[in-house]
Formats: sequence, C-alpha cells, structure tokens
Amino acid sequence: MGEIFRAGYQPQSRDTHPEVDKFLMRAFRNMPVWKKAHLVDEATKGIQQWALIGIRNQFPDISQTETKFQLAVRWLGIDLANRFYKNNQEKIVDAESIQLALKIAAIFDKLAIPYLIGGSVASSILGEPRATLDVDFVADLQLSHVSPLLVAMGKDFFIDEGMVTEAIERQSSFNVIHLESMQKADIFLLSNQPLAQSEMQRRQQLIITQNPERQAWLPSAEDIILQKLIWYRMGGGVSDRQWRDVLGVLKVQADKIDINYLTQWAETLNLIEMLTQALQQAGVAN
Repeated sequence: MGEIFRAGYQPQSRDTHPEVDKFLMRAFRNMPVWKKAHLVDEATKGIQQWALIGIRNQFPDISQTETKFQLAVRWLGIDLANRFYKNNQEKIVDAESIQLALKIAAIFDKLAIPYLIGGSVASSILGEPRATLDVDFVADLQLSHVSPLLVAMGKDFFIDEGMVTEAIERQSSFNVIHLESMQKADIFLLSNQPLAQSEMQRRQQLIITQNPERQAWLPSAEDIILQKLIWYRMGGGVSDRQWRDVLGVLKVQADKIDINYLTQWAETLNLIEMLTQALQQAGVAN
C-alpha cells in the first residue's frame, strides 16, 4: 500500500507522480552527502556537455580555442569571455561545482576564515541534487585577510583587490572566477544581521568527498530554507527553481527539521505565510 500523503503535497516536478516523488526524496534522505555531491558535479558536467553540443552544431568548423571562448560566453557573458578566454589555448575542463567549492573552502580553511557554502550547492547537498554553475559562499572576511587571500587565489582565479576591499567595507559581495573551468563563485560578506549571525553559528561540517575524504562547512537545513525563501521573495515569488529547492530540503530533511526555529524566524522575517505553504506542499507537519 502506498504512503498516505498530506493534503496539498506537491511533487518536485509536475510530471512526477507523488508516489515516485516520495520514493526519490526517501532515496535522497538515505543517500550519503558525498554521493549527492557527486550527483551535483555530474549534473553540472551534463549541462556543459549539452552547451558544447550546441556550440559545435552552431559553429561546426571552429577550433578548440574558439570553442572554449564560445563556452565562456555562455557561462560568463561576452565581456568576461573577451577578457579571459579569447586567446586561451588550454583544453576545455569539466565544470564541477562541488570541486570548485572545495577548492575555495580549502583556501578559507588554510587562512582561518570562517565560511559556509550556501546557495544551490547547499540546498542540493541537503535536499534534492541539481546542477548549478554558480557557487555561493558566506565568509567572515576582514581587511587583514585581503593580501593572503590574493596570494592564495592569484594563480588559479581572477580576483580583484579593489572589489574585495570594497565588499568588506560595505558588507556586500564580490566574485571570483576559476580560470581553468570558467566557473564563477560569489562571496558574500558575513553581515551583522541576526539571521546571518545565527546561520554562521549553526553551520555544520560535512564530509563532501571520499578517497580522499574532504570536509566543508554548510548551513543547517533550517537556515538554507530561510535563505531560499528570502531569495524567492526578493525575486517576486516567481522562481520555480528557488521554490523547488525549498521543497527539496524540507522533504529530504523532514524528520530532522526544527519547525520551531523555522517558525520563529519566519515570523520575524514576515515569511510565515510562505513557510506555511512550503510545509504543506512538502508534506511536513507544522
């Protein structure tokens, strides 16, 4: 007999039967973190391969160099592609979001910079895995970190000292680009806002890969749900991807979610109606 679903339960995709959706969410719930991280990398590489197929069909006679440039245009836009990849002779490297996140995490760990990996990488590891080309970090960077960070990243990344310094002074964000894979990472400075401080205090260290074992800091399930709800609202409440990420984390972490913590913050942030809807569609009791 099939599992009884709560009223209002919504599958992650409209063409997926609720029974199949629940089966998948249970599978993700029981899957080790490192295996879900691997799925994210494989999905991201898949997007790259489809992009390359499109480029080679559109430009069947171009060189490897021009192919990499056209891929960079799709990844980063024409301005950055012209700046970094127009004359790049290196081979195309697989885009792997998890591997990029671990490269940056290792630098932050080496420099003793408190951080957490957020955004879609975090929601994929804690919820439903999906491809993502951007990697988001929250980092407690200080001006004293700027010089060693530039040295640590300077060989493999594009990083601009002025952008980093301005982001620290304004508690905003800056971007770095991994020059080999053409992937971008967004570094958000840890703010003094209570939710941001709570999120950093409640972060968790998880094993992301095996053989070799590598760990990284991620937010709690509750905090990534709250952040995704905030981004969903900021986007006008129309992003299916953000909403799907919220439901994915709720479904996969259903038996571990701290509903009281979620509810208290949702009330503070005027997100209670949105959270109630998400809990209903995820089949989680509130």
